Parts: sequence; C-alpha cells; structure tokens
Amino acid sequence: MRYTEHESIDAMLLERRGDEEASAVKSAAYATKDTMYKRKKCTVLLVILVICASFLGIVHLLSNAPEFNQYRILRAYQQHVQNEATAVNAGRPRTILLWNSFFKNKRWGFEEDTLGPDYFRSKMNCPVYRCDLTNNRDFLPAIEMYDAVLFHVAEPFPLLQSVPHVRAPQQLYVFALMEPPGETKHVLSDEGGFYILTMSYRLDSDLLWPYQMFEDIETGAVVAPALHTNWRQVPDVWNDTSVWQLWAGKTRMAAWFVSHCETLSKREKLAAALQQHLDVHIYGKCGNFSCPYTSSACDELLDTSYKFYFSFENSLCNDYVTEKLYNAMKRNVIPVVFGGADYSRFVPPHSVIDAEDYENAAELAAYLRYVATHPEEYMRYFWWRRYYRLSYRSPFCDLCEKLHSVPFMQKTQTYTDIEKWWMGHQCRFESKINF
Repeated sequence: MRYTEHESIDAMLLERRGDEEASAVKSAAYATKDTMYKRKKCTVLLVILVICASFLGIVHLLSNAPEFNQYRILRAYQQHVQNEATAVNAGRPRTILLWNSFFKNKRWGFEEDTLGPDYFRSKMNCPVYRCDLTNNRDFLPAIEMYDAVLFHVAEPFPLLQSVPHVRAPQQLYVFALMEPPGETKHVLSDEGGFYILTMSYRLDSDLLWPYQMFEDIETGAVVAPALHTNWRQVPDVWNDTSVWQLWAGKTRMAAWFVSHCETLSKREKLAAALQQHLDVHIYGKCGNFSCPYTSSACDELLDTSYKFYFSFENSLCNDYVTEKLYNAMKRNVIPVVFGGADYSRFVPPHSVIDAEDYENAAELAAYLRYVATHPEEYMRYFWWRRYYRLSYRSPFCDLCEKLHSVPFMQKTQTYTDIEKWWMGHQCRFESKINF
C-alpha cells in the first residue's frame, strides 16, 4: 500500500507515539516493581526490628526476673544498703527522748543528760551513730518532733503530764523494761495500742536489752543470747590453768550474795534445802555472812575460796537472765543457775549447772559434791573461755539504726494488747526441782 507524504508523516508520528507509550508503560512497570521491592524491603526490616526489640525486651525482663537473677538482685540491694548506711551517718540526727526515770535515775545510767552522735560512735561503738539521746523534754521545740520516746515501765508515769499530750504519726513509743512482769508498775490493760516497739530482756523483743552477750573470739560474731544458737562442741578433757592454780585454795563449797529474801521463785527455800546437804554460805541480810558490798573482796572470795556460786533469779520467767549469772561467769567459779530461761540460748553448754535439771535438792547436792571432788570434771566447766568472751552491745545502737532505716520506718506495727504480750504465759510459780 502506498501512502501520501502526509499519510507517511502521520504514520511515523503514530509509530513514535506508540513507542513512547510503550516505553512509558514499561517505565511505569519498573517503577511499580521498584516501589513494591522497597516496600517489601521496609516490611522485612520492620519485622526484623520488631523481632530484635522483642528479643531485647525478653532479655531485659529475664535479666530482672527474680527467679533467674536472685543473687544479682540481692548483691545489688546489699550494695544499696551499704551505700545507704554510709550516707546515713551524714544525715539528720534522730532524736530519742527518755520520758521517765530508770529507777530514780533520770539519765538511765548514762554520763550526761544529753548525748550526741559522738557518744554513740566513740562510747557505744554504734555502726549507725547519728542520734541524740536526752531526758530533756525541751531539747526540741515540741514533743512530737522526737523520733522515739522511751517509757520505763518499771517506774510509774510522772504525776504531771503522765504521757505526751501530742503524738506524731511516725513517732515510735518504746516499751522499755529489764525487770520481769511482776515488777511492772503500769496498768498495761490501759495501754493497748500505745507502744510501737518493745525493748527488754526477752528474745522476742524488737530491741533486745540483755545484761551481757557471748561473742565468738575468732569471728567476733555474737552467738548468744539468741533463739537459735550454734555452740562449739564441748571437749572431753580440759584444763584451765588459771582455775587450776586456784584449786588448792578452793576449800569452801558454795556462796550466795543476796539481799532480796522473799521472792516469787522461792529461791530462798531452794537454798535452805541445799543447806541440808551442803555447806552453803549466804552473804547479805538474808544470811549469816557479810563482806563489803562496794568492795572487790566479795568477788575475790569466789576466785580464791569457793567452788560454786548460786545465781538464783527472783522470778521463773522466760528469758529472764540477769547480771547475777554473768558476774559469776567472770570469776573462777562455777555458777549454779535457777531461773525460767532456756540457758542453752544464753550461755555455752557445760558452763553452768542448772538446778532444774535435777529431781530434787538432794540429787543436785550429790552432783555438786561429785564435781567438787573431781578436779578434771570441774575444769571442763571453763572450756568455753578458749572460744568465747563476754561482751555488750547497747540496745540504743539498734534503736538508732532502726530510726535511720527507711524500710523499718515504712513498716507499720503496734502492740494492741501489750498486757497479753508481756504477761501472758511468761512466768511460772512452780519450779521443776522439788525442795
């Protein structure tokens, strides 16, 4: 077919236009494919990112889960506590007010009316020492500003302003007593919900207030008094050189220094029963012997002349162990104890003779005579001195530490029935040994 000139031009234009359209379609197809590829690539990257984020999230959760990392969490918390303890001694001192007297002593036996952090640190060796202790109610502008107020319950409340008239929510009222329940001078049924803490000789007190403690010489750890003790094994044979050197002069059997003659425990009757079998010398107004009370001569007599000393308590109450025992353990004499405590929680095994381990006074006396005539058995009662020593830690150190403890101060507690806690099933009036 033949085309005119114009037709040829038109045909060429159409052919060119077709090529351009085809090229445009082809370019559009490539663009669409490229866009789809980029979108697919982005989707894959997004999925990878989500997977990675999820993985990192799972790793983070597992790294902080207690069931997998309890040791790391514990170490981190202990480090936090250590850092907190370091910072505590640079913080605001906590204030402790002694509300009433301690047996007519307004200072509770301390050297001054007001003691500061230096005393807590240098005299009491408290690890946390930023505290002020005072009997001056005007030490701070208001009573409710004191962090803790101590009430000695063996003394009546003062007649004027018997208790603080205002109390702050975080203020700790402390029930403080070293005497047994029979010496309580308060009507505790009226004081329910009043006390937040207890400070006494009882092992379940919030603040333990013992007369003495036993410390392991090698480790420095306090072993007793405690609800659960871990004593070393008693050796089969032991020879205490210092006691052996005194042995020849120990010709007297037993001594007892006492001024309170009639007691709830009836200890005076036990002593009288033992006198039927042993030579017992009773010093003070309850007996026929005397020595200067303020002199060291009495204690020296125990070292040089006597084999046994009667550490008899005036009440048979749980955990009630007084200075009578610890003073004797500082001497070269074997204590014979009579009280309501489980002595394994207070003194090393085979360091004292417990009267209540025997059926009657005659049986106890027979054992004392046996030990008195067998020096090798007598010496074994002093084995503990190789491994333990008597020490003391003030409960005011523990109180100061608690007042600085954020976790403790966030804890809420109160003794809703302090009478039941203090007096319920704590003392008995019948002994296990017959006399």
